[in-house]
Amino acid sequence: MRRRRGEELDAAIRGAVLGLLAEHGPAGVTMEAVAAAAQTSKPVLYRRWPDRASLLRDTLLGIATAAIPHQDTGSYRSDMLAILRGWAALFTGPEGPVLRAAIAAAAHDPELTTAFQNDVIGWRKEEMAALLSRGIARGDVRPDVPVEIARELGQSVLWHRLLVTGDPIDDDLVVRLVDEVLVPFVSPRH
Repeated sequence: MRRRRGEELDAAIRGAVLGLLAEHGPAGVTMEAVAAAAQTSKPVLYRRWPDRASLLRDTLLGIATAAIPHQDTGSYRSDMLAILRGWAALFTGPEGPVLRAAIAAAAHDPELTTAFQNDVIGWRKEEMAALLSRGIARGDVRPDVPVEIARELGQSVLWHRLLVTGDPIDDDLVVRLVDEVLVPFVSPRH
């Protein structure tokens, strides 16, 4: 077996975790199963992650951070278009079914629930709070905006469609959410 390193090994491990998660749920993501599926050894995994919870958490956070833009685009509207387009692409792409499976399985896996809420959702909450603060500083977001609602408003519709209704998630929805819901909600009142 050829020895892999860096990005190639990371991609193999990430792919193994996602495949096992989709096929067997979080319980199927063991260090032994990941090592076998990624064609690597358990010591390679344990050098990087102390346990399966860390491996799951890093994999899910890696998906979110890679897919969801978090750069300042210069306006609240363009920031939100970029972010919701990132979520939409993630939800409608190859990771969509894996995310659905992970969320469904998390109901029976407190370790996964905690990792997802603290790391993936926690990271997004921090990023959204920073985005809203930048908008307040620029003047395109009102200073009294309820941050705890504004930071979840657009994303919650996409999550609802992914997990509950199965209704389409497309660019038209993203633009309508931003222009008809989010921008009016945060805009300074005159």
